[in-house]
Amino acid sequence: MRKGTGIAGATLLFDARDSEPDLVLAMQYLLDDLRAEGRRIVGLKLTSSTLRLRAEPYEMVVTVAPDPLPASAMHGLLRPAIGDAPDFARVHLGRALRTHSRAMGFLLRRRGAPLADLDEGERLLVHEGRHCLLSVLEAATPSLLIWQPGGLVLSLDEFRRADAAVLIAQGDLSAPLTAPSPDRLSLPRPGTEREPSAEQPPPEAALLTRADRHDKRSLGRLFGKPSTRPPVVPQLDRQSERLAVALRQGDGPEPPPKRRFWAGRA
Repeated sequence: MRKGTGIAGATLLFDARDSEPDLVLAMQYLLDDLRAEGRRIVGLKLTSSTLRLRAEPYEMVVTVAPDPLPASAMHGLLRPAIGDAPDFARVHLGRALRTHSRAMGFLLRRRGAPLADLDEGERLLVHEGRHCLLSVLEAATPSLLIWQPGGLVLSLDEFRRADAAVLIAQGDLSAPLTAPSPDRLSLPRPGTEREPSAEQPPPEAALLTRADRHDKRSLGRLFGKPSTRPPVVPQLDRQSERLAVALRQGDGPEPPPKRRFWAGRA
């Protein structure tokens, strides 16, 4: 991305242990979060593989790729500059690049003329993109993401902690990140056993859901008793199309016959 283009985005990579991305759920979370801020939704289109949403002055596109990215798309990736501190997540992220099974693309574009201050426009664009992408991550949790501009490879925790300055800054050009060769994937990490298989995901792989975070924020219990607050679940009115299709597929019970009353002369 060049300054003034008004485009930013990210690529989310999923492995076999991650759940399949759900565009309907991503659409619902985006609509709920944007409307909660008083934002007006002026355009919406959802297909089996693409979600387009327009909330002025921004337009976003989310696409799902069922196949892994080609190896040619893994060049020019960087890690954030951290100075002399060791980068412990580097090996894990490199292996995740090699073993991912599908991907999701996220693109945010600013409509209209660019702002006069290009630096301020870029900061606002990155801030908006990070905010909207956090809603998408709740519906489709990947193993890692590649933030553009810059080609920064980040874990989920790093992206949640990062601010706009980290995402705008250029990565460490002296140590580009590359995926390991296939013959190294079968080797266990030094001093540990073989990594868990896809059939047995580690317990820390499950992240907090929206309902879990809501319960954690509000303590969830009062005087040792369970809270009577209902859980935060996806609202059915946000999925009217899916419900309509499900209702059309099944044959419901036939309505009872109407009663007829005949009045005769005495």
